[in-house]
Amino acid sequence: MIYDLVRYQFVDESISSMKRENVLLVSLGCSWGKCAFCDYQDDKSSSVLACDTVNKKVLSQVKGREVGSSILEVTCSASYTELPFTTINYIRETCKEKGITTVILEGHYIYRDTNRFFTDFFEQYGIKTIFRCGVETFDEHIREDILHKGFPNVTAEDIAKYFSWINIMFGMEGQTLSQLEKDVATGLKFFDRINISIYTTVKNGPARDSKAIEAFYNSDLYKELKENPAIDIYDEWDEDNAHKVGHDEP
Repeated sequence: MIYDLVRYQFVDESISSMKRENVLLVSLGCSWGKCAFCDYQDDKSSSVLACDTVNKKVLSQVKGREVGSSILEVTCSASYTELPFTTINYIRETCKEKGITTVILEGHYIYRDTNRFFTDFFEQYGIKTIFRCGVETFDEHIREDILHKGFPNVTAEDIAKYFSWINIMFGMEGQTLSQLEKDVATGLKFFDRINISIYTTVKNGPARDSKAIEAFYNSDLYKELKENPAIDIYDEWDEDNAHKVGHDEP
């Protein structure tokens, strides 16, 4: 079903060193669908018309040059490959109309071989494409045995051949500051940019480790990462789910 979520955000200098607009679109569904930490995959429709109706309305909020933004970040309940082609075309037309010169597409590693088609498609309008992969962690045990990401035996070097941005997640039971430090060091070595998401509890997912999260916010590591222009830290946890992203559970 399609949820009532906050689907547009203007990311200004107070949030990130890279000013951009972000849209959360509706996909046809995540064909992988096994990630233990994810409930975004429920936000979907098997109807192309339903997806396009919502997505066109969301994309109409993009302002581009009107707010001095030339970058559009596109996320959805699956991967960019699982948006209807009509929606992909809406994205490109919106970029052209609003003066957007760079589009960021987020997806699963298993779709890496399709990146070139998206690059070619947007290049036709002179739009650069950046691909971001949800890695969550480079710790193989956590990533595959607990989170079920679905790309075992894949190294940072492998991922960097296809993706220049990554997502890392922290705050699940079993994670430590030293492990996060290693993830960040690996990420900065191989990728241009890291988004760090503080884990939000989901039904049947790993437990949220509030003590580890508190320790992170009180650490020198947090202060260091906050000052790094190549790193963004996002924490959307609140018990009332006022932000309407995902389905927070106490």
